[in-house]
Amino acid sequence: MNLASMLNDGPRQVEMPTTFMNEEKRAILNLSATLHLLAAKDRKCVPVIPAVPVAPVPVSASTTPAPVLALTPLPPPSTPTSIPTYQNPNHTRLRLGPQVKSDPGLWKPKLSFAKVLGQKQNGLSNGVSTVATGISSGSSNNTNVNNYTSNNNSYNSINGNSNAGVVQLITQDVCDRDNEPKLLLEDNYEIQGSYSRGLFVQMSKNGIQHTFVFPYPDHPWFKDMHGLRKSAYINLRTEEGELWELHLKASGDKRWLFGYLCRPDDIIRIVRESTRELLQQRKLPLVLDLDDTLVRLVGEGDRRHVPERDLHLYGDRVSLMSDGRKIVLTERVKEFLEWASTLFEISICSLGDQQYVENVVSVIDPQRRYVHGILYSARSEYDYIQRSTEQSRPPKNLLALYAFCELKDQSLGSGFTLPITIDDEERMWPAEQRENIIMVKKHLGSECWSVTLDTVVKKVLNHIHTEFFRQLDIWQTKQAEAERLGRMYTRDPPSALAIYKGYLRDMMGDLIAQS
Repeated sequence: MNLASMLNDGPRQVEMPTTFMNEEKRAILNLSATLHLLAAKDRKCVPVIPAVPVAPVPVSASTTPAPVLALTPLPPPSTPTSIPTYQNPNHTRLRLGPQVKSDPGLWKPKLSFAKVLGQKQNGLSNGVSTVATGISSGSSNNTNVNNYTSNNNSYNSINGNSNAGVVQLITQDVCDRDNEPKLLLEDNYEIQGSYSRGLFVQMSKNGIQHTFVFPYPDHPWFKDMHGLRKSAYINLRTEEGELWELHLKASGDKRWLFGYLCRPDDIIRIVRESTRELLQQRKLPLVLDLDDTLVRLVGEGDRRHVPERDLHLYGDRVSLMSDGRKIVLTERVKEFLEWASTLFEISICSLGDQQYVENVVSVIDPQRRYVHGILYSARSEYDYIQRSTEQSRPPKNLLALYAFCELKDQSLGSGFTLPITIDDEERMWPAEQRENIIMVKKHLGSECWSVTLDTVVKKVLNHIHTEFFRQLDIWQTKQAEAERLGRMYTRDPPSALAIYKGYLRDMMGDLIAQS
């Protein structure tokens, strides 16, 4: 017995006399014609035509009765039927060109939040991975989707999803740009995701200027993007079908929303060029915190400040900033910066405001010979998060400093494989970036605050740098050899983060062996 017979799911073979089959076929055809005419009568399309009489089918004891047809009732006249939309061949589609530049208000795109809010509701980030480009436009700072759901009638539901709103933009201005694409300007778009500030800064460095200006939309999702200093983006296409991205970045005063046009391939190119330029200098990115890592502010009423009465204990480590406030430097901080600058591109990320960050750097590196990277204040994000309903979100983010951290394609420098962070507090960083941190603490058993950077920290950093570029040289040599032979070299590029984690494992093993 075959398997189909055992499972009783084989095709049924029923033998019928030829005469019966012909009579049955005739009856079905006549019945079908009658039903079509009745449908036409019901829809008032054609006059009634008498049905062709159906000849009775003789049934004998040796034949099987004809099967009964299950007929689906026709819809009542009040039920709307699906009618194809008529496309007028003479209809003129709006394009980026002289017409919309002379009258910008012609383009009033509606933006849907269905994609970004749906991802948040499902526990995903508010961005999506662009498979074609390898860039992840997601954010690790998850936000309550309910914050974006408005009861206002201006935010209509889409497809029955109460969390999916729309907002309409009204174009205020369209700027003339060189080599602008022949874009089709549609009526409806879906927001694809968001990017952190690092990518926008890289675009600005490469001279990408805004093309569109819209009044700032009063919508909670855009307010969150502004508070976290992010940019949203939508996809546009040219007449030939080429994909472009329109990045939407709010002005600082939340009056305007600027639209920056760029091709995904160009974004990838400028991001990878920034990585290549850094590594060609034989340097890795190093991010330094300020308070309780490099300096401590002088003041009263805060345990993280140095009291004025104790300044005599610190000698020449006390410095006066340009705003009149005093800070205490950690021991040998300038010597550490001088050494680290030969191996790393040093950036600063602090919860102090921007003026404070610049004032501190002016003290520890007055000639800017050592700190050549970004001076980043996350105070704006911190203040916004504290006013929001989700105060546990971390304000610091490597994505805000380095655009190459947006890459998710396992290429050299993608993700968080390159930066190393020195900080005394890990809670201010997203969970997936805490492995990059070298945690530092104040001296134990000392009445004076200080953090030692020139012993263990220097040893760890030196190992990471030496081992990374040793592996990079080998990787690039083998990759070039494979290309010369017409082969694919599939081994992953070196990772500073992986080297740091390996160093910690070895150190732990040594401690266990010594104990």
